[in-house]
Amino acid sequence: MSRKWIVSILVLVLVCMGAEVASAKEQYVYSVKFVCGYNPTNIGSSQGTDAGEPPVKFGNYATEINIVWPEIYLTDPTTTGDRVFIFKHLVVLVDQGRPVGREPNVAPPKAYADSIQLTTLSATMDDCNRIAELLWGAVPTPYPLTIGYLVLTSTHEIDVTAVYTSQVCSNWAQTHSLECLDSSGKFTGMSSSIDVERIPGRKLVMPSATPPTTP
Repeated sequence: MSRKWIVSILVLVLVCMGAEVASAKEQYVYSVKFVCGYNPTNIGSSQGTDAGEPPVKFGNYATEINIVWPEIYLTDPTTTGDRVFIFKHLVVLVDQGRPVGREPNVAPPKAYADSIQLTTLSATMDDCNRIAELLWGAVPTPYPLTIGYLVLTSTHEIDVTAVYTSQVCSNWAQTHSLECLDSSGKFTGMSSSIDVERIPGRKLVMPSATPPTTP
């Protein structure tokens, strides 16, 4: 087969793939709260001064978001029936310790962040490191306090579960290190918590072909 024919076939395949993705309409949405990073203080900030409470108390926080498509019976006869398209969007309310979405401010959505396809009975996950890569292109250490929403839109219903963990070590206030060992090498004054939440989704409201009339 000549190079010309090979190039033509590749172009046709790419066009078909693009058309398939474009035809995969988002029908469901899941808004997942995330809390990531280290907050070294119990004092907040307001109008450029230290005042009041921080968005979350002193501690180190992590969020892990699980996404699974538990489909075993395929009923969609279209070409996209054997997979679900998932699109990811980020809305950041606390950006590296700064409460950028505190009222009266409104945090706009970040540019379209990411997408993935799942086949039946497959799963993926996002965590604080993945969110950092999408926001800043790299994962910082220590990770600054960052809070917001990972908004998932999908072509089919999916199951979404978020795992929230937090940890506080009493010696952090003196050492400003994320190591939980004291100077003697012992764990002292450490507390941890974990919470698992199933994230409900809802059907997206499709725009009407004709705009509603004003009464």
